[in-house]
Amino acid sequence: MRFVDPGPARRLWPPGSHETILVEAIDITLSLETEAESGEIVPYGVPITAYPTGSGAVIVNSPGSGELKDGRDGRWRNLGLHLQERGLATLVTYNAPRPDFQVQLEWEPYSYRGASWNKILIESLSHTIDWSLENAEQLCGSDTPAVFLTGFSSGGSAVGAVAHRYPSVRRILLLSTYDSVGDPFYEGVSAFTGDIYLVYGDEDPMAGYLARILRTGQFAARSFLVREAPGCGHRFDGEANTRLITQAFHWAFEGDNSQPLNSDG
Repeated sequence: MRFVDPGPARRLWPPGSHETILVEAIDITLSLETEAESGEIVPYGVPITAYPTGSGAVIVNSPGSGELKDGRDGRWRNLGLHLQERGLATLVTYNAPRPDFQVQLEWEPYSYRGASWNKILIESLSHTIDWSLENAEQLCGSDTPAVFLTGFSSGGSAVGAVAHRYPSVRRILLLSTYDSVGDPFYEGVSAFTGDIYLVYGDEDPMAGYLARILRTGQFAARSFLVREAPGCGHRFDGEANTRLITQAFHWAFEGDNSQPLNSDG
């Protein structure tokens, strides 16, 4: 793994590309299905919200397992509006169905109607990325957009698992990420050839432990950069820590490595 400072030449949003398009968010629900361990076909829905821009860039966001697509206290919705108002990028956020705990599979703690919830989480993200690429012209004004993925907690684990499948994905941001989907995370994140950015709170020892593991791994990634957010736990709870998430997005996707993460920013 190379530890590389991307520098301003690798910004997500090049100078002059900002075009503010304030339109209403797009809300849809994908009707999907998967196969349970019993062989039964399990239908499920994946709600999606997108905040269109003319930026030529799309960021697909995968929330944590305890969150809906808008996020706790609306933080992903607010971030989508923040990016939209500045014409920086189109945020697409979704959520997989919530685990129902009705059937406990031996190898993982969550399930949904007898199907692996980890499997559904990964599939839901993949379908959301596919939908974003198919509708890129409407979402961001380009049918060949710059595509970026970000995920929080288990959502970050899903991002690590699928990013390498999409050659158009240039960069990923992992927030408070655990290896919750297991081997698919390690296999996928090891094969990803873009830039990996990782942010975790200094009061989140499990995410910090994963960061240390990834630092010592052998990866195909072009660069791997890590930042520890001060005074912050796993959930990034509170107004100050929500600002840290916004800073992390600008750090990772604008490539500005000169500014520290701090809750006063």
